[in-house]
Amino acid sequence: MKKYLHLAGVLIGTVVGGGLYLFVSHSLGNDVFMVTIVLGGISGAYRIIRSALSGQLGADFIALAAIVTALVMGQYVAGVVILLMLSTGETLDAYAEGRASAELTKLLQNTPHFAHRKKSDGQLEEVAIEEVAVGDTIIIKPNEIVPVDCVVTEGEIAVDESAITGESLPVSKAVGSLVYSGSLALNQPFTARVANTSSTSRYQTIVRLVASAQEKRAPVVRLADRYAGIFTIATFALAGVAWFVSGDPVRMLAVLVVASPCPLILAAPIAMISGMSKAASRGIIIKNSIALERLARVRGLIFDKTGTLTIGKPEVVRIVQLGSLPKDAILQLAASIDQLSTHVFARALVTAAQQRQAVLVYPENFSEIIGHGASGTINSVTYTVGSLGFMRKNEMPIPDKLAELEEIARNEGLSIVCLASETAILGYITFADVIRTDVHDLFQKMHEHAMRKIVMLTGDKHAVAEKTAIAVGVKEFHAELLPEDKVMWVKKLQEKYGPLAMVGDGINDAPALAFASVGIAMAHGGATAASETGDIVISGDGVARIHDAVHIAQRSLQLAKQSIGIGMGLSIGLMVIASFGYIPPVAGAVLQEVVDVIVIINALRLSFESAT
Repeated sequence: MKKYLHLAGVLIGTVVGGGLYLFVSHSLGNDVFMVTIVLGGISGAYRIIRSALSGQLGADFIALAAIVTALVMGQYVAGVVILLMLSTGETLDAYAEGRASAELTKLLQNTPHFAHRKKSDGQLEEVAIEEVAVGDTIIIKPNEIVPVDCVVTEGEIAVDESAITGESLPVSKAVGSLVYSGSLALNQPFTARVANTSSTSRYQTIVRLVASAQEKRAPVVRLADRYAGIFTIATFALAGVAWFVSGDPVRMLAVLVVASPCPLILAAPIAMISGMSKAASRGIIIKNSIALERLARVRGLIFDKTGTLTIGKPEVVRIVQLGSLPKDAILQLAASIDQLSTHVFARALVTAAQQRQAVLVYPENFSEIIGHGASGTINSVTYTVGSLGFMRKNEMPIPDKLAELEEIARNEGLSIVCLASETAILGYITFADVIRTDVHDLFQKMHEHAMRKIVMLTGDKHAVAEKTAIAVGVKEFHAELLPEDKVMWVKKLQEKYGPLAMVGDGINDAPALAFASVGIAMAHGGATAASETGDIVISGDGVARIHDAVHIAQRSLQLAKQSIGIGMGLSIGLMVIASFGYIPPVAGAVLQEVVDVIVIINALRLSFESAT
């Protein structure tokens, strides 16, 4: 806000002074210009001088020298024009840097703040999670986030751990099983014993990793400042020679005015903002110009698997009949029973049946044991839909073929749901987290953009990860990783291959996103923690936009460099002419504005280019 107010003040002073100078009195106009220069330049002068004394000679230093020289020599018009351009560049930088920056506080807000603790008399009390101690008994209700790491003491449940471990399918938890904080309880309450306090539980560990990553990120030098050193030395050398040879200090001022680094100051932020706006129109939120520049320089991508390369939710992949009942009938009956359930597999069954245009029948006598299975009567026959464990509990005979398949399916990341009549299992349906259709196209395009390395990191089982890696053509992958393991691999891979971008969508990806050179968050399904930690957020449900983000970033950086080169080239030409006395300071300021316009138009070219 201060930058905007500062620019507004300088602009008002310039307009008022210009009006007085042109229509009332040169003297009065110059007085307003002088006050504007002094008041408007104090804060910037302090910052620029402090940076110079610390060894950081930026592009702004020439502008400050030109403003001070103009002020001393009474060339107020030239001075106020340079101040206006300097303030505009700073404001553009502030705007680009301030767009929706990641805040750790938002990540913390998603942490559960309360737990339901069971007292000695059996009553429940709601307490802050900081008050929960190891050994306490807590109750987790359906669809609640588990507040602390705990061990199940009553009930057999299913939880969604995808946000923590990357496991794409619901995980069954029996008595004695550890449940991580940050997991989602599915459809059924359960009782648990606290295993870790809130400060040492899994979700809070992730938050600390994110905070550590953000603190350790290396500072980035502004693009313009990388060119400023040589340009500054050349400018002062030429200005000094012009004064020494001619004996006229006005020539020195003229050189400084036309050498004002407004092209340097304006080119990069305008090109970056143009790129950010272009990206936003395609559903890509780039939070600041530093992220855009970093993305343009990466030469490899690290992908999470679940929810990034895959859909992130189960889909029906196979229907197997164990008797005479046709496959379509197995799906139709199973979906008819499960249409009254809210379980994740039930939703997948109904979706698959609807896609096949199956007619669902409303079941009578519907009942459900949440998290295990359901039953209902259709055409006077009672059918049961559920897991193999549920079938065993109902003392249903399990065919040898199905029993053997159970372990294989688990290792390959498949889940099995059976359909049974009152006497036998009629068939079963397998579910898997399927690969996104646009992944192969994305990888092909990434190689065209000089992405030398593509790696997959996942918390899923090794066999599941290997199957996915082969399917998408990824040669290097690492599986069964916790969030801190992903951070370790991001560090190792960047040490080996240079700056890399990490793409993920879950809470478990947030620390790795923060440690990567660039974090790209896939925001489908409300991936809050990843979105807040990522430098770039891809909205919608397709990974193909990652290619768009990379292309826009590389093109933005190319135009920024090109615009800086054009601006410097024209400025050097004008400096040489001014050193011979052919350009007075005020005319130099006007010519410098012409250069600025050329630079701005070139920097904005991306806004008018068609999609690639």
